[in-house]
Amino acid sequence: MSGRAWLMLGGVAIVVVVAFVALALPRGDARPSVPPTASGGLIPAASVTAPPPSHDPSPSPDATSPSTSPPASTALPSAASTARPATAPPRTSAAPRLAYAAFLKRVNGDRATVDRLNANLSTAVQAQDPAAARPAAVAILDFTDQERDWLRDNPPADCYAAAHASAGAMLDAYAAAANGFITWADAGGGLAGLAALGDAVDLAQKAADALTAFGQALDATSCPA
Repeated sequence: MSGRAWLMLGGVAIVVVVAFVALALPRGDARPSVPPTASGGLIPAASVTAPPPSHDPSPSPDATSPSTSPPASTALPSAASTARPATAPPRTSAAPRLAYAAFLKRVNGDRATVDRLNANLSTAVQAQDPAAARPAAVAILDFTDQERDWLRDNPPADCYAAAHASAGAMLDAYAAAANGFITWADAGGGLAGLAALGDAVDLAQKAADALTAFGQALDATSCPA
């Protein structure tokens, strides 16, 4: 465990760190104002043509060769001939600006939920109450599962694909932090869970870093009308 984690084992410090682990996006003022009235339809992934199978450079057996010649062995299929065709990542069929507005509406709508989830976990950890911290962390896992399902079912337009992927990475980091606090809760808290608590703090910091990266991805996003 890092020295930084040891310095942050106090309950108040834990609350501060966990408070950063929020699905909180920049306010919608600078975002598209188009209401997400169109649902994001899905389109089949476009297949990329795979390279043609390579040909065996060896000559075909001569039909007139003596019967004493050994039979030609059957060539194994080349990797190019057996590989599955690559596919492009799924994209929405909705207008890019409308799809992006729906994406922003979804994540901004999660603010209150995340505030509540973080408050519940923070309160339990500050109170050194593993019995309350575990269900609070499990609730975060349920939330991240739900949001990852939404991202999967609502693929992006190209213009905000990077932000969409960053949101997924942020949710993964948030879930990892929740799992870290579950491990601490299962250790029973106290001195027995000291190392687990330090690991959970490290994971919470990584989630905070992922949140920062998500905000940067949003700032760099621009979708056409």
